Amino acid sequence: MTIQEITDTPPNTSARSSWIGSFDTASAAPVIFLVLLIVGFSIAEPAYFPTRENFVTILNDGALLALLACGLTLVLVVGEFDLSIAATASLAGALATVLITQLGWPVPTAFLVVLASALIIGAFNGVLVTVLEIPALVATIGTASLLDGATLWVTGNSVIFMGFTDAFIWYGSWRIAGLQAPFFYLLVLAILIAIALRYTVTGRHLHATGGNRAASRMAGIRVNRNVLLAFVACAVLASITGFMYTARQGSLTPLFGTSMMLPAYAAAFLGYVTLANRRFHILGTVIGVYIIGTGTLGLLLIGAPAYSQQLFAGAVLIAATGGSRVRHLLRK
Repeated sequence: MTIQEITDTPPNTSARSSWIGSFDTASAAPVIFLVLLIVGFSIAEPAYFPTRENFVTILNDGALLALLACGLTLVLVVGEFDLSIAATASLAGALATVLITQLGWPVPTAFLVVLASALIIGAFNGVLVTVLEIPALVATIGTASLLDGATLWVTGNSVIFMGFTDAFIWYGSWRIAGLQAPFFYLLVLAILIAIALRYTVTGRHLHATGGNRAASRMAGIRVNRNVLLAFVACAVLASITGFMYTARQGSLTPLFGTSMMLPAYAAAFLGYVTLANRRFHILGTVIGVYIIGTGTLGLLLIGAPAYSQQLFAGAVLIAATGGSRVRHLLRK
């Protein structure tokens, strides 16, 4: 199953399109929805929601999810899926934690090991999909199972909260004006990825690969290489997410990444219909993350249960994909 089969419309790859895709009125709906969420929760909880501290919390809490979703977006751009992103993040956090807290490795060295593992994971997924031609859904589910098993083995299936050094925690907790380190990592990486997708030959080839592979091959574009590159980049960003998540928390719970899977997909597909005519792009994904973050925190403030994030993310995912499909059918 491919992205085009779900959305039933290829992304706009016209050279005249804007850097976020061709804009239409309906594509502003998610942004309007975000504004309405902010206004609605501000009215419902005027003493707590419309405060600087609350908005800083939303920005901080959504940063790592947004970073994970940005990596996922690259795979979606080329028309594939990656269901191993959560497991990749979990393994990255586990490797970093064990190397630093139990084996005494320096933080930079442990980080390099995490990146090396990400390259291997991404390349493995890419080879399964391009060389062995295994459907991405099947291939990455298998990879996720392998990685989850490796995470449980590395950690001994136990929570680790001892031995975290100040140097390790610093990488995920330094802050400026209340904004934590992950927000600034996201800001830099998201801008770089967005620029690369819009202004580089590789970025345009990634979009072309997701739009029409047959035409891309006829044009001389190396489709398999682009798919492989997307999987590798996705795994790297997932691993950075896992590393920074663990550093910020100062503890490790095995398989912590599982809870990030659904919100990441919901954000990416919400971004697909945000400020663009059905096209995956980084700005839309980031906006999608903060729609989910705003809705989740707002629901918690008005007394909703803790699992409201999963309910809200699921509703957003259905609305984003279903709404796009309905609009496409109405235009026929």
